[in-house]
This record gives sequence, structure tokens and C-alpha cells, in this order.
Amino acid sequence: MTALLTDNLPLLAGAPNGIKKLRELILELAVRGKLVEQDANDEPARELLKRIAEEKVQLVAEGKIKKQKGLPEITQEENCFELPLGWEWSRLGNCSMQVTDGEHLTPPRTPDNSQIPLVTAKNVRDGYMDYTTTDFVDYSTAEKCWERCRPEQGDILMVSVGATLGRLTVVSNSQKMVIVRSVTLIKSLVLNVNYLAVALSSPLLQKAIWRGVKQSAQPCLYLAQSNQLIVAIPPLAEQHRIVAKVNELMTLCDRMEAQQADSENAHTQLVKVLLDSLAQASDAIDFVTNWQRLAGHFHMLFTTEPSIDALKQTLLQLAVMGKLVPQDTNDEPASDLLTRIAAKKQRLMAEGKLKKQKPPTEIAAREKLFELATGWQWARLLDCAMLITDGEHLTPQRTSDSTQIPLVTAKNVRDGFMDYGNTDYVERSIAEKCWGRCKPEVGDIMMVSVGATLGRLTVIKENMDMVIVRSVTLIRPLFVDADFLALMIRSPQLQSAIWAGVKQSAQPGLYLTQSSSLLMAVPPLAEQHRIVAKIDLLMALCDQLKTRLIQARQLNEQLTETLIERALVKDGQSPPITTDQKATRTLLAAEVTHRLHAQRTFGQRKLQKVVYLAEHAARLKAIQGSYLRNVAGPHDRQLMNQVEAGLKNNQWYERIERETKGHAYRPLSKAGQHRQAYSTAWSAIERATIERVIELMRDWDTDRCEMTVTLYAVWNDFILEGHPVSDEAIVDEVMHSWNDTKLRFGKTEWLAVLAEMKKHKILMPTGFGKRTTGGMLSLPGFE
Repeated sequence: MTALLTDNLPLLAGAPNGIKKLRELILELAVRGKLVEQDANDEPARELLKRIAEEKVQLVAEGKIKKQKGLPEITQEENCFELPLGWEWSRLGNCSMQVTDGEHLTPPRTPDNSQIPLVTAKNVRDGYMDYTTTDFVDYSTAEKCWERCRPEQGDILMVSVGATLGRLTVVSNSQKMVIVRSVTLIKSLVLNVNYLAVALSSPLLQKAIWRGVKQSAQPCLYLAQSNQLIVAIPPLAEQHRIVAKVNELMTLCDRMEAQQADSENAHTQLVKVLLDSLAQASDAIDFVTNWQRLAGHFHMLFTTEPSIDALKQTLLQLAVMGKLVPQDTNDEPASDLLTRIAAKKQRLMAEGKLKKQKPPTEIAAREKLFELATGWQWARLLDCAMLITDGEHLTPQRTSDSTQIPLVTAKNVRDGFMDYGNTDYVERSIAEKCWGRCKPEVGDIMMVSVGATLGRLTVIKENMDMVIVRSVTLIRPLFVDADFLALMIRSPQLQSAIWAGVKQSAQPGLYLTQSSSLLMAVPPLAEQHRIVAKIDLLMALCDQLKTRLIQARQLNEQLTETLIERALVKDGQSPPITTDQKATRTLLAAEVTHRLHAQRTFGQRKLQKVVYLAEHAARLKAIQGSYLRNVAGPHDRQLMNQVEAGLKNNQWYERIERETKGHAYRPLSKAGQHRQAYSTAWSAIERATIERVIELMRDWDTDRCEMTVTLYAVWNDFILEGHPVSDEAIVDEVMHSWNDTKLRFGKTEWLAVLAEMKKHKILMPTGFGKRTTGGMLSLPGFE
């Protein structure tokens, strides 16, 4: 391995998936001849391949193997890199004695596990065979199978069907077995079989394997494709040196992995002990002392997302126990506050403005989890609220009209905000009937009461009409600080109580009687405000810690990629400039999609146009789109494929087909969680410009987006080319030299959109980026 990598092992190992990347790099360097030095005294691989060919001819003549079909010559285009001295390219079929697969018709099984194992894809693991779940065939059946294909010690078995396609191992013992179609058998001849396994396991060959698969529900690599795989063959002596070095470095990776696991366990234990000491603070003064002790070591303690999340939970726990801020004897005690709440509710019930409520059950001594702070009082949740109810039990009739009233279900209630993406709607007349029972208002708490996210909640901060269903519980605080009440419900103590009270079924549910009876530790109102302010401050600190963690991880990953690129380039050649282009593109698309996915007009075409305009208006050099003058252009297919894959891989959004026409984007489990990384990707000025672009285009239909961005692109091209700019010239270029689909809009329409663009400085290009390419020199009818 190069000194560059040896000197930077801690950096490589500490990067996200660092040891996995390091293993891949070791294999990549091995098959490129960069792991061990070449020796001019080694017999060249050319001579080795000649001997293999001669031995295969001899084996065919002796009837030990069948004559193979000739494989195509290796073209210059197939050579992935320049080979070291003494190396040669070869097809796998040419440098192996046999490449075949197992039984295509699964032979009859026997329950007798003393017979011959029937090996399928699930038994082939990375570097070993797993016989845990294996069927068996009797010896007579096995003998018939062995006439065609008999695996032996020293053979390579590789998965050729299914999700683990390309996974392989060398058979390390004399265990007899029968293989099926999903496993490919590779018998080495003269070559070091372990080197061949290294080559096939390398990222280079694994990519080639997946490029060659038949794309279907069950990916499959046929024998013809396996035989044609191209392998870089070093001299035999160098193969032995490479295998020895790979084994040595993989053992080092194993050790680093074990040390990393031990270190992570030790770190987790240390954080737990220190947070426990924080949680055991007797009062706010004791908390401050313990906090100051921790604060001096933040950079060492809170270095992982789980540790920061644990800190957040501890802070919530302290907040609801009265240990976060000092008590003030001048505050009105909570007992008086609860008396006022009860009196107000009695008046409202007497006036018929509030339905009569059953009095909450008495609080038993065993329910009280801790000793209350001065001025605090135990109460049921219903004692602190004017109303606790849920939404419609029979889901009302929906409408596809997104201008109507959102129908809010559990999926719309996020932790700290409402997400109206992927929302159904109901007609206002139907909504008004639902509001007769329950109408959410600003200051209400929305809490999920059915399903896996039960207990998740937010406070409604903006005035927006909505209808809720049974899976959402509405809590309307009375005289109590809504944010404090939400904080209390979000605390570990209350979340445990919520889950303890749920109806255990396939779909967990919390009934209203259980929600109403949740036990609350209620402080004086003035202290509630102080607690909320303190928690906001401390949670912001935790978010800053996470942001720095993400930034450090991104930097570490970028440095790692740079090191890997420098390790792989030819000696003396400068590596390509490393930019985190893929990540920044995906983050931009994620922000646009997050902000606009609920819009009826938002789909793939609009996403591409917003990304284009954001890139050019905010001058985002990291995006570097290469846009074509195609049908719905300007369009960069590679960029769109990349960002859509990134959105899905990060579990943010996925593209789906609309029932009518085109595509939409559906939120996934981590929708919205891109925001921290997004905020660090660009400056405040760039983010402000992106924001303006998104808001400007929010309500535009797809045609308006396409027309505006097409005109912008042509105008920008003229500036780049030094071409005289006029309205007539821009529109003529669009209509005559772009694509005939642009002719569906008339010249008057194009000029009207161009006139509108001039009202917004952000829509007037500056010659940023690359010129669009493609188009037609002269469209039909305009010669």
C-alpha cells in the first residue's frame, strides 16, 4: 500500500463507512498493480496465459473438460486502465479451466442431513460457506449432478442470481456439495485461485458483473456474461505477493474494526455515566454545576448522533422534574393555576360551551415517579386542557382538489412541525360538518395516537384550516403554556407512560381515556415559560453540535475520497478535483422537493426547472449541470437520475407515477431530515436566492416553468456567446433552434412570458454556467 494511505489510515477508518471503503480500496489497488511492487525477474503474465491455453487444449484432448466456444478479443475500449509491466488482460473464461453453473432443475431433496448439502445463493457468503439453512440430496442424486459440475476444494463459488449477485468465496475444504443455477462455479487453472477471488471481489469487477446482469425482478448473470468478464492478470509470483499483502491488510482492517467497536462501546458507556450524573442533579443549582463539568468536554463526549440524542432526552427529563431552572417563591403555585383551570372549565360547561367531562381518577401514591419541586403539583393531562379529543373515526369522502381542506392523518404530524405533503383533501362543506365535533386551532397540540409513530406530536403554530382523523389526538391547553405541555409529553417519562398504556395489537392505539389520564408534573406558569426558554436554548446547542458533526463527517468523507482518488491515479498524474457535487445536487433537489412536493403542479419537469434556475440565479458552482435543448429542456438527464437516486437512498422522497399523467414525489421515512446538511452546503446569501426562486415558482404550472426557464437558458447562452440580445432574437432562437415541441406555444405567448421575466431581477441571467447543447439548427417550416 502507498505511504500516502498508510499515513492516513486513521482518517480513512474514521470516515463514514471508512473501513468498508478501505477494504474496497485494498482490492482495487490489488487488481491495478498498486499494492505490491513489480519485479522485472517475474515470468510475464503473457507466458502464464500461454501455459493455461496449452493445458486446456490437453484437458480437452483427454476428455476431462469440454471444448469451449471462442471468446471475443478484448478491445481497446474495454481496457479500464493502463496495466503495469508484465501484466495482461484476459477474459475470465480464457484464464479459468471451467466457468459453469449448477442444476437448473432443482434435484429431489432428502430430509436426511447426513447426505450431500444442496448449495444455493443463500449459502455463499463473503469469504465462507454457511450451511445453517441447507437442504440435502442423496448420494445417488449427487453423483448424477457431478457428471456436469462438481465443486471441489480450491474452486470459486459466486452468486449469479438475486440481490447478493457477485458475492463469492473460495471452497476451503473437501466438503462434498451439489450447487444449483443461482451459483456459478469457477475452476482455476495455474492461476492463484485466491488472486482470482480478489480480482472478482474488487469494485472494478463487481461493477462489471452488475453491468452485465439481466435487469428483472430477479437480477441474473448468465454464463456467457461471466465468461466474458475481463480480469487483469499479473505474473504468477506477483499474484502470490498480492494475496499475501491483501490478507495482511484485511487482518489489519479486522483489528481496526474490533478496536472501533470497543471504542464506541466505551464511549457510549462514558456518555451514559456522565448523563446519569446530570440526571441525578438534586436541583437547578446542582444541574448548573454538573453541566459546567460536562461543557468543558463536549468536543470529546458528544461526537456521535446517538450521544447528542441521549443528551436531549436527559435535558427533557430534567426539565419536567423541575431541575433545569431555579424555582421562584414569588410565582403563583401550580395548585392555584389548576384551580383556575377547573373553575374556567366548570363555567364553560355550565354555559354549554364545553361538553361535560368525567372527572379524572384520583392520583395514587404509586403513580408519582419523583418528588416534586417547590410550587409544583401532580395532575392528569385533562386537568391542564380544555379539550382532549380525536378526529373523525369514519374517514370523510376525499377530493383531489388541493385548494380544499387538508385531511390530516398520523403521517402529517411530525416531531415539531406539520407536514402537509402527501395529503388528501375534503370539500369545505364536509369539513364544516367535521368541525362541529373538532376543529384544530393555533396553540393546539396534535399527537399521533395510532401506529408506529404513536406519541409523536407538534404544536400548531399557523392558522390553517384542517380536518383530523382518528389517528390524531387534539389537546387544547387551558392557561398552561402549550410548548411546555408538548415538552412534558415528549419527555422520556411521558413517552414511556404513553407506550405502557397503548392497546397492543398489529396497529398500536392509545384511547382518549388513556391520554386524558396521563400524569403530569405541573410547575407554576411563570416557571413553565422559563423552562421552555431554557430548553429552546439547550436544544439549539444540541442542534449546533449535530451540525458540526455533520460538517466534520462531510469534510472527513471528502478528504477520504481525495486520498482514494490520489491512490488510484497513475504515478505523477494529477488527480481530478474532488467536489461533493453529488451530495450538493441531491441536497438542493431535496430542499426544492420538500418545499414544493405538496403542490399539485410539482413533478419531475418542474423539479428540473427549479434546480436549473436555482443553479444559475444563485450561481451554484457545485451543481455544474450539463443541460440539453431537448423536448422539455433545458434538461440534464444524468443530474436528474443522480438526484432521484439520492433522494430515495436517503429515504427522503421517491418519484411515483401520477394516476393521471406525469410524476410526483412521495415523502419517505426521513423526509425533511436533509435540512441540517442543506444549511451547511451553501452560504446564507445562496440559500436566500434559492428560497426566492422556490417561492417565485411555487404556484406556476409546469408550462409556465418550462417557458420561463427555456427563455432564461437562451438569454444566458447569448450572453455566454457574446450574441446581441433582444426579445425577438431570444424568442426566434427558442422557436427556430430548440425543439419542435416548443412550437406548441405561439410567439405572442413567448413574448408575454419574457416581458413578465423582466419584472424580476432574479429572472434576468448573467451568463453563469455552461451553454445548453443540442437543439435543431432549423425547425421544420422555418428554413
